[in-house]
This record gives sequence, C-alpha cells and structure tokens, in this order.
Amino acid sequence: MHLVITQAQLWSFLVALVLSLVLTPGFMKLGLRLGITDKPAASAEANIDGQRYRVNRKVTPRTGGIAIVIAFMVSVFFFDSLTMQLKGILVGGGIVFIGMLLDDMFDIPALLKLLIQSVAAIVVIAFGVRVTAFTNFLHGGFIPLGIGGIILTYFWIVGITNALNLIDGLDGLAGGVAALILLAMFFFAALKGMATMGAILVALLGAVLGFLVFNYNPAKVFLGDAGSEFLGFMIASLSVYGALKLPTTVMFIVSIFALGIPIVETVSSIFRRTARHKSPLKGDNGHFHYLLLFRGWSQRRITTLYYLVTFVLCSIGLAIALLGVH
Repeated sequence: MHLVITQAQLWSFLVALVLSLVLTPGFMKLGLRLGITDKPAASAEANIDGQRYRVNRKVTPRTGGIAIVIAFMVSVFFFDSLTMQLKGILVGGGIVFIGMLLDDMFDIPALLKLLIQSVAAIVVIAFGVRVTAFTNFLHGGFIPLGIGGIILTYFWIVGITNALNLIDGLDGLAGGVAALILLAMFFFAALKGMATMGAILVALLGAVLGFLVFNYNPAKVFLGDAGSEFLGFMIASLSVYGALKLPTTVMFIVSIFALGIPIVETVSSIFRRTARHKSPLKGDNGHFHYLLLFRGWSQRRITTLYYLVTFVLCSIGLAIALLGVH
C-alpha cells in the first residue's frame, strides 16, 4: 500500500490555498461594509445563557466562509473527472452555503436553517450518495440497509453539518479541526487510490488553511455559519461518498474517529438542552471549549488541546481502518 499524490491534487491544493489567501482580506472588508459581523458583547452580563458566547473584543467580519467556498469551487471547477455523485455533493454544498449566508446576514429561524440543511442532504442522497450496507464481521460480506441507509445518511449529513458549527466558538477552533479531519480523509483516500476524491479534499484543505492565517487567535475574521456549516456538510457528504468506493464500515471508522470532538459536542448539547427543557436547536454556553474558557484557559491553549485530541483521534481511526483493510 503506497501513498500516491497526483499532480492534479497538488495543483488543487495550491490554487485553493493561494485564492483563499488573496480573497479573505477582500471579504473581510466587504463583511465590515455590509455589516455581516460579530459585535462584541456590551458587557460580561450580556453573554447570557441561551446565546452564543462572544469572545471577540471588536467588531469582526463573519465572511471568511465566502472566501473558502469561492477558492474551493474555483479549484475544482476545472475537474473533468467529477462523477454525478460528486456533482451532487457540490450542489448540496452550494445550497447550504447560500442558506447559511442568508442566516449570517439576516439571522433566519432555526427551523428554516434545518429545512435548508435537509433539502441539501436530500439532494445529495438523490444523486446516489448514500450508505447502502455495513460490513458483516461475523459471517463476511455485507448487510444491506435499504431504506435504513437513506435515513442514516440523512441524519449523518445533517448532524455533522451542525456538529462543526457547534465548535465554532473560539478563534481558529472549527477551521483547524476541520483541516485536520480533511487531512486524515485525504491521507486515507490517497492510500486507497481515490484520486478525484483526494483532489477535492486537498482543495478544501487548501482553502481552509488560507483562511486560518487570518482566523487564528487573535482572529481578524470568522467563518460565519456559511463557512462552518459548508465545511461540516462537505466533510459528512464526502465521507459517505468514500464509503461507496470502499467497505462502508472502513470509511466510517476514519470519519467517526476524526469527527470525535464535534460528535461528542453535538450529543452532549442535545442531552444538556433537553434536560433543561430547552429546544436542542437553541444555543447555549455549555460547550466544552466555553467551560474551559470560563475556567481561565486561553483561547490558544484550548485550540491547541482540540488540535492535539483531533490529531490523536484521526490517527487512531486511520490505524484501525488501514490495519483492517488490505
């Protein structure tokens, strides 16, 4: 088994990286001009439960996600080997991006956001990107899932789309975690000879890394919901697509471990909010990164911890998958 990196993948990465570095400052200015910003809390008391805690000390544009999406889309536009399934993922990602950009601009209701995410997930499923079977470890072969596979795919895509958004609370946190996940997925795709999927993954990785130059603490720009949910959607959808090309359980092992922090954060948030008789869709300040912040940890220390944990989880997932599949 050899790690194969193609020339197309290198170009995809470099084009997206350079475009992201060039475009992000421009969209920072546009965000300030149009008022697509995060304003700092007026006081400590203003950071109340039920709203996202604001760590920024000055007005900060929330338009970094626009630069990521444009850099990524331009990088993959010239691909001539995109399958209909990959085109469906790009269409679904576009729907999420446009819908969440409207949220960044006008603060749309949570149920409308869920509807937009659901439409995007259904589009991806309609293009044939769905979980079809699980590996049967006891008797060999596969266990067909039928309609259950469609339901599982829907909840996986919508769940991970929101999961990455949930950890987008500190400078460089969601973007850095996403970059590590994309790197792990690319490494696995390159080892398994999945050239086109690998090129898409590194294009997205390059776009995220260019953005992180401006997003790392102290952040000059934020992802916004358009950026964080686009990244979550693409990671979730591409993991399902990869499962179609390999034994399903194997790709999910990599994805589930890599997405360990966002998944745990999502599950704990649902239980926490339900226990308090609040809607799971309503934000709060009970996330792990906020709890560490309230205990006096710096943003950089928390971000470093999340990066290390994500790196370890990605490594474990890759090791298990590669040892189990030849």
